[in-house]
Amino acid sequence: MDLADLRARRVVLLGLGADNESALPEIVAAEPSQVRLVLDDPHAEQPEPGSLGDSLERIDLEAAAGWGEVFVRAPGFPRYAPALAGVLERGASMTTPLDLWVGTHGADRTLVAVTGTKGKSTVTTMVGHLARAHGLRVGVAGNIGHAVFGDGWDSQAPIVVLEVSSYQAADLHHVPSLVALPFLAQDHVSWHGGVRRYISDKLRVVRNEGGVVAGGVLVAEESGRAVEEIEALGITPVVVPAPSVEREVPAQRVRNAALAAAVVSRLGVDQLTDDEVRATARMSMPGRLDRCDGPGDLFCVDDALASNPNATAAALSWLRGLDRPTIVLLGGQDREVDPAPLAEEAQRWGGAELRAVALPDTGTDLARVCGIPLVAAVETVEEAVAVALTAAGPGTAVLFSPAAATPSRLGNWERRSSDFRSALAAAR
Repeated sequence: MDLADLRARRVVLLGLGADNESALPEIVAAEPSQVRLVLDDPHAEQPEPGSLGDSLERIDLEAAAGWGEVFVRAPGFPRYAPALAGVLERGASMTTPLDLWVGTHGADRTLVAVTGTKGKSTVTTMVGHLARAHGLRVGVAGNIGHAVFGDGWDSQAPIVVLEVSSYQAADLHHVPSLVALPFLAQDHVSWHGGVRRYISDKLRVVRNEGGVVAGGVLVAEESGRAVEEIEALGITPVVVPAPSVEREVPAQRVRNAALAAAVVSRLGVDQLTDDEVRATARMSMPGRLDRCDGPGDLFCVDDALASNPNATAAALSWLRGLDRPTIVLLGGQDREVDPAPLAEEAQRWGGAELRAVALPDTGTDLARVCGIPLVAAVETVEEAVAVALTAAGPGTAVLFSPAAATPSRLGNWERRSSDFRSALAAAR
């Protein structure tokens, strides 16, 4: 869809937040017959008094389902809520700000979509970094933290790199020029209503009613289910090999850097050298398996963006390869994701020392199910750091890799990343 499709139609905003709020001026300028707002969640972000969003008529979800002709969904708003089950069958349309932006502003640009269960934020950041380093003008937005209709990014750039979450992909009606996919497993199972729907929603970036991605699909080495699921769509992905590197650099960082380099080469840059890939893998990126200073000789790692068990399992696998006794800070929002990858990795530690400090909401259960001995259960990241530092012996790794998303009442991953780093700094 594009903004012109809203003209003279009854539009419902499903939730507000940064995405819908930043899109609202252009939505209103498209001259819909009326715009109403659903804010069913009592914890949902409220519009600022006197703002454009504050001026909208409120409507409950059940009434909106029968009234609206176009539903513009904030990314996390529950698309599969029972009240919305019949809206598409009766002829209404469902879209998101990202879909509207791509349909309205994306036609004359090169659009790169980066998606996946883990690694998508890292790859998106790396693509932007490498493209600019090689003289390309590129805009970076989407799930990475810059709303596409918002400020703070180069929205006029001829090349746009979008991090696309499964929430956003579920109502994507256009295909990008090129897709990069670092890893595919399962996530957001409760939101999508099952693993199968999660994967099919996620892969709408590759093929949907708007067509099939023309520039191809690049996937990283060891990309989980990515190759088989993409091949099932009748598309052959390109698997990007990664160079060797010293073991102090996480292997998934190197794979992500190689994938980002391959994307930039597709954008017209000469093939990047292995040394450039290695240097990119070493760059500091808070929240993404990032070394940070801690007290003494402790090996502290900020992996706050690890929002599912696969990501935390990968982090632990790296530390196991370094022979580091490890205390992992675990826990977040329950999304009904299978913890098996984390449990399998925990079993590989054998006699090596692996312990956990549990955070709300899932930390205690994750540690128990995965067989990781629990040091303590606490309420805050600061408390978790204090407990871990007390329990840590010389050379121990203190890893914040929650294996679950940040509960909304506690902010976001950036806040928890900052809390982790600040607590370590205070202890030095």
